[in-house]
Amino acid sequence: MPQTGYEFLLIFVIYAFLGWCTEVSYAALDLGKFVNRGFLNGPYCPIYGIGVLIVIGVLTPLKGNLLILFTGSFFLTSVLEYLTGWILEQVFHNKWWDYSEFPFNIRGYVCLKFSVLWGLACSFIMLVLHPMIYKFIQVIPKTIGVIFLAAVLPAFAVDCIFTVSTILKLNRRLKVIDEVAGMLHEISDEIGENIYENVAEAMEKKEIADKKRAEYEKLAKRHRELLEDRIFGHERLLKAFPGMKSTNYNDSLQKLRLHLRELIKKGKEKEEADR
Repeated sequence: MPQTGYEFLLIFVIYAFLGWCTEVSYAALDLGKFVNRGFLNGPYCPIYGIGVLIVIGVLTPLKGNLLILFTGSFFLTSVLEYLTGWILEQVFHNKWWDYSEFPFNIRGYVCLKFSVLWGLACSFIMLVLHPMIYKFIQVIPKTIGVIFLAAVLPAFAVDCIFTVSTILKLNRRLKVIDEVAGMLHEISDEIGENIYENVAEAMEKKEIADKKRAEYEKLAKRHRELLEDRIFGHERLLKAFPGMKSTNYNDSLQKLRLHLRELIKKGKEKEEADR
């Protein structure tokens, strides 16, 4: 159990980093390549640090009973994952992960498979890993630990601010893409309706039709630019959360994701051709 704020913060940072390593390793095994799966840009996943602290705080007195330890870990981590997913969706209007395809899931936020894995992982942490990490925290000179925290925590805070800004910009981008797509569809319908008018009416409306076509081409160009603009933060989030869905603009999000994949594929093909 952490006894001071210093130990509390060190435990949070250590497990946030180990959680990030776990996510990256899982993605590497699943996809065969490195993907920064963290919500933030840096090498840490705060939900892991928070989760371990909760488990340690609640279950340390009960860790002598393996069944209670596993059951408690199972439920505590499941509640944390559910609340985190729900809060992130309410705040940012994006569902960052979706377990809907897995059996025994609750609204896609949690599922039995991963809840069991979290329960097993936390049981291992409590019985094997954490005693070693806590001993290491007590052994290292406090001055070194304080310097480490003084370097990491401000970077963490800046990363949080930058990530929130990136998400808000991504949402605004999706909104514009959605609006432009809607205008393109509307103008396309108007042009299509003109095709069925008689020749005389079509001639009289030629000037209007030409303006509509020019407007359509301008909007189509803007639409392409919005999809092709390769913004690092947006690309990283889409790669980190391949199952992410937008509450308000999901069609535009999936178009952006598909376009990004095509751009990456073309870029790789070009690199191979240039070799």
